[in-house]
Amino acid sequence: MVFNTPTIFASVALVALVMAFCLILVGQEHRRDGMRAGGLGLLAHAFAYCCFTLYGHEAAWLTYGVGNTLLSLALACYSASLLRIHGQPVPWRQIFALPVLMAVALMALIDTREPRMFAACLVLILQCLAIMNWTWRHARNGGRAHLLLLLGGGISLVGLMLRVAAIASGAAAELPYDVSNLRQTVSVSIGTVTVMMFSLGLVLMAKERTEAALRDMALRDALTGIANRRAIIEACEREIERSRRAGTALTVALFDIDHFKRINDSHGHLAGDAVLRQAAGLLRQRLRQSDEVGRYGGEEFLVLLPDTGREGALTVIDGLRSAVAAQPAAFGGLALPYRFSVGLWCGVPAPGDNSDSLIAHADAALYAVKAAGRDGVSVAPDRCGQLAPASG
Repeated sequence: MVFNTPTIFASVALVALVMAFCLILVGQEHRRDGMRAGGLGLLAHAFAYCCFTLYGHEAAWLTYGVGNTLLSLALACYSASLLRIHGQPVPWRQIFALPVLMAVALMALIDTREPRMFAACLVLILQCLAIMNWTWRHARNGGRAHLLLLLGGGISLVGLMLRVAAIASGAAAELPYDVSNLRQTVSVSIGTVTVMMFSLGLVLMAKERTEAALRDMALRDALTGIANRRAIIEACEREIERSRRAGTALTVALFDIDHFKRINDSHGHLAGDAVLRQAAGLLRQRLRQSDEVGRYGGEEFLVLLPDTGREGALTVIDGLRSAVAAQPAAFGGLALPYRFSVGLWCGVPAPGDNSDSLIAHADAALYAVKAAGRDGVSVAPDRCGQLAPASG
């Protein structure tokens, strides 16, 4: 089925204009989420297709040169929007160098046919490949919005390659913007799909990023930046189940900063906050990638050491306590020393074990350390009821 080419151009322009209005309106409230850049891209896309509708009635520099330059500008804006959505720095010069290259090349070749068509296709192909590359590199785990962008970029490449094939085969005369035939209908209709794919993909990608940020906020302790109580308990449940299935040892460690109230009373709560941040950062820095650490409450931290038995856990804990002793927290020009008391549960979780029961065992061991004078380590009794001695 063959459609009137200028009508297709006008339809694409209308769709792009409506989507541009929506994205720019949304982007006004959150100017750093990439929506405004995407909206400006759609606006450029709409004006480009408005230029194409005038082909054969106005000068070629306007209908072809300006039109394709605007189309290249639209793809540059989509690229900037994509990177901003993912919080990446935007290489503005590199991105907008291609629209400038398009403008210069088309003005130099405006009186030709095949060379200017080839130049326009080449620049647009490079931009589509860049968008697809950035989309793939920054695809979010579990997200699907990137599939729309990849599909939109792929469809655009198909349309551009059809035009390149036509130019190479000497059929460029069949592709002026005021000619209607099957090849032209297929090639130009792809523009409508591209607009829809790119606009929806960017919107959904921004939505996925916002949802991921909210999930992260819900699972992060605002002061220290590590997992909060809910998140670390969920991690504990996962590790218990994994250790139970694999039959491997797990260590659940409860850290408590000794005499933390004294720090707050002597230096103020801001000093206490500095100690908590420094302690959390040190724990995260010294632990393995597979280990988990979270703020369990107040001045307590919960640490999970997968595949780690009693001896290995004591070695790790001793190293952490030595590091804490060597690195006092800094606050207002002061060095604030602090120490940890640590209670451990070590072993292979039994069928009836869960996070509550194992943390309770670690807490009981922690209480034993405090009763013995603090600044030490104690391991919870094993299954046979054998008490593990506390160490200073």
